[in-house]
Amino acid sequence: MQKGSIELLPVIEEIAKIGCYETDMETGTWIGSENFIELFGLEKKPRYSVEEFQALVHPDDFQWVMEYFSDCLKKKIDFNCQYRCIKSNGEIIYVNSRSKIYYKPDGSPERVIGVKQDITASKQNEIRLHQLNENNKRKNEVLSMVAHDLNAPLNRLSGLAKIFQDVLDTSYSELIDLHEQMCVSAKTIIAELIEIAELEDESYTLKKERQDINKVILQSINIFKAIAEEKKVGIVTDFTPQCEAMFCASKIARVINNLLSNAIKFSPENKSVHITTRKNEKSAFIIIRDQGIGISREHLPFVFEKFSKKLRRPGTKGEQSTGLGLSIVKQIIDLHNGEIQVTSQENDGTTIAIQLPFSGDGE
Repeated sequence: MQKGSIELLPVIEEIAKIGCYETDMETGTWIGSENFIELFGLEKKPRYSVEEFQALVHPDDFQWVMEYFSDCLKKKIDFNCQYRCIKSNGEIIYVNSRSKIYYKPDGSPERVIGVKQDITASKQNEIRLHQLNENNKRKNEVLSMVAHDLNAPLNRLSGLAKIFQDVLDTSYSELIDLHEQMCVSAKTIIAELIEIAELEDESYTLKKERQDINKVILQSINIFKAIAEEKKVGIVTDFTPQCEAMFCASKIARVINNLLSNAIKFSPENKSVHITTRKNEKSAFIIIRDQGIGISREHLPFVFEKFSKKLRRPGTKGEQSTGLGLSIVKQIIDLHNGEIQVTSQENDGTTIAIQLPFSGDGE
């Protein structure tokens, strides 16, 4: 190694927040690089005792770290782990400690050379992320329970509407219809909230099978055919034969239903929705393109947000939206290890492209 490279080592240590050390197992003493000493705020000395080295380990981690080191010595393996340390000023930091142990011909340990890296920032982010995930999990559990509890009274209210239809005269028909529509809308939101909680559960898994995506799309078209005809919106297909991928049929049907419903909802009369399937050697593709009102450029980044106020708007015939459909679509595609892209321009339609892998890699 050239002299210039050697002089760079302290700089590299400082940038990476790393300190190097070497322990003499025979004398029970060790030395550390300047950055190591600065990292822990130690007093500069020619050599330090093993006790001073061990004193850096947080008391709550001390026992298992020492047991792990003893196990490394016994099995003659490298020492690699993460734990908490305490600096001279009392500050607690997380370190990634990686060491190589050298042995004498008789098998007894001779010296240890290693590094300790300050990973406090990344560890704190990891802890915060875990806390956020736990909070999100608890939120979804509560959300699911509340949603289930709301279903019962809504079913009773819906039942009352049917009773009113039988006992009240026709002058109340419009009011009864509005009552029923509100119940249906509320139950739709509840069902979607329950579905979101289910999809966000870490234990949730999909049962995927290799199958033809065209069949699922045709089933969805049959469901929405009458709605499209009533609104005078055409549905045009361009299918690649035997367009197969690995997917859960019920969940991908949910995706197609949501996207086809949106495409029809936001399309004016006498326009068309085009559904295309394609494939290559790795993936199947679904492209749904409408000629509807489109999405403005500033709103595009928020299309997958839950309850996005920017995108929660009525359809061209006043159809209502929960603001949850595209969020559910994104979650389902992510669970399939797929990709989804949305391109749109205001008053010039929207195109949604989905890629689903052939294999079940990443399951």
